[in-house]
Amino acid sequence: MIVELEQLTVKCLLERTFDQYGSLPSIASVGEQPIVYLQLKQQIQEAAGSLAARGIQKGDRVAIMGENCPNWVIAYLAVTSMGAVAVPILTGFPETDTRHILRNSESQGIFIEARQRPKLEGLDDEALKFVCDLENFTYEDRQKHRPGLIEKTLSLFKRSRQRSVPDGDTQLRFPEVEPDDLAVIIYTSGTTGHSKGVMLSHRNIVFDVVNGIERFPINSNDRFLSILPLAHTFEATGGMLCPIAIGASIYYMSGLPTPQKLLAAMETVKPTAVLTVPLVIDKIFRKKILPQIQGKRVINKLYPLVFFRRKLHQVAGRKLVKSFGDKLRFFMFGGASLNEDVEVFLRDAGISYSTGYGMTETAPIMTINPFGRVKVGSCGKPIPGIEMKIHEPDPASGVGEIVVKGPIVMGGYYKNPDASAEIFLPDGWLRTGDLGYFDEEGYLFIKGRSKNVIIGPSGENIYPEAIEQKILQEPYFQEAVVFEEGGKLQVKAYLDYDVLDREFERSKLDASEATRLTAETLEQARQRINAQLPAFSQIAKIIEHPEPFEKTPTNKVKRYLYITPGN
Repeated sequence: MIVELEQLTVKCLLERTFDQYGSLPSIASVGEQPIVYLQLKQQIQEAAGSLAARGIQKGDRVAIMGENCPNWVIAYLAVTSMGAVAVPILTGFPETDTRHILRNSESQGIFIEARQRPKLEGLDDEALKFVCDLENFTYEDRQKHRPGLIEKTLSLFKRSRQRSVPDGDTQLRFPEVEPDDLAVIIYTSGTTGHSKGVMLSHRNIVFDVVNGIERFPINSNDRFLSILPLAHTFEATGGMLCPIAIGASIYYMSGLPTPQKLLAAMETVKPTAVLTVPLVIDKIFRKKILPQIQGKRVINKLYPLVFFRRKLHQVAGRKLVKSFGDKLRFFMFGGASLNEDVEVFLRDAGISYSTGYGMTETAPIMTINPFGRVKVGSCGKPIPGIEMKIHEPDPASGVGEIVVKGPIVMGGYYKNPDASAEIFLPDGWLRTGDLGYFDEEGYLFIKGRSKNVIIGPSGENIYPEAIEQKILQEPYFQEAVVFEEGGKLQVKAYLDYDVLDREFERSKLDASEATRLTAETLEQARQRINAQLPAFSQIAKIIEHPEPFEKTPTNKVKRYLYITPGN
């Protein structure tokens, strides 16, 4: 779909949607009736009026911290459409990081859910003009206002509902928002030290929305179920602004999306589209699909044969789509690569899906795999209007650092000129830190992070992420980290004890027998994995890690905790 806007701003995007889709359902919590887009417009205006009454002006920063809900969306759209700057904060950030973000961004106020309020303790009371309860939009004002300003401002919006009152007498007039004005500061979930504030303009975000939709087969009849955190830019752009731009409806779950809650929500909403990370479908495939196949001896023997594998995947796929409400049109995956066996399942099962690639610094979408022409293992082609290339590619493999230029590229890191200078090449290309290559048809394939590359015994580049993907295709592993120690590749792995118990009935064995059997199983898995790897990147040892790895709020393993000697 082509979306044409007068200017690349959130305000213009919303005005087009309200004009074209005003009577269509917009946002709601799961199980509730969605408000229509004209009602959403009214609530955004009232929220903007409340902010203006509390002294929030163009360019002021306003933070938002809470789980996904309709009010989160209203707060974000109110802040950005009036020319202020939204500062989304992931709920997974610890207290000290939260307070650092509020201080660093100089946020004037915050929309926050009740259970996150303790993270504000220790923050100077005078630092914020207000704290607003995200659940019910009740304000705690911390600074004095001109007498009667709040009451007068809010009365204007109440009167605006009466059609007999001319708009010119009732609407607050905000300064014009320009495409290059700052729209959001998103603090990345870094694995060391304080996170960096990515500065994204209206142009960055809305250009990404408009051009992403061209590769995104969505329309005003679609229903989205939002399961990724709105404070992460993938969900804010792809899961919120893209659907809003074409008048689709979006439903929000309360609390964390556990498997049981997710399935119940899908049955209620019957979504046609879901944006998610590969981990969700990977767990479903390994916990729901594979056990049904491996649990039956005859079926398990037939599974390696392509014809029978496809038939089994088709049957399992129909059951899966039915459990999702039976209306699902497609999955859109981002944030990491899909494991190849999961992609094969989706393809065999006839489940429409696409993968993409992006980073917070690019608002975030850079590439989308064309629906219907997805290449397994690839993350697709660049969206229209941007440039991407491989910087200093290896002459033999073509692999090098992926760099990007165009209207989606951030303005820099907030108050951090040194970090900003490091991420840009002298000629203005943004360095992604990811290594990859383009094939002859322009599809991008990612090999791994440049900082994670291990140099082999004869100078070969070894990409630990690629090895980890092969490891996770074995049924006994949930998580894995590949690292080099003493000149040999080793793996720390968190095992799937449900599979081990079910397959070997370990619960009936004593501790020493269970330990011996686990060690034998890991050694057999190591040999199978090595048979798929070149000699220079084969695994010398697999070490059982007793618990899940510590992760960032966006579910990426904090590798540095596990690859240093002694850990």
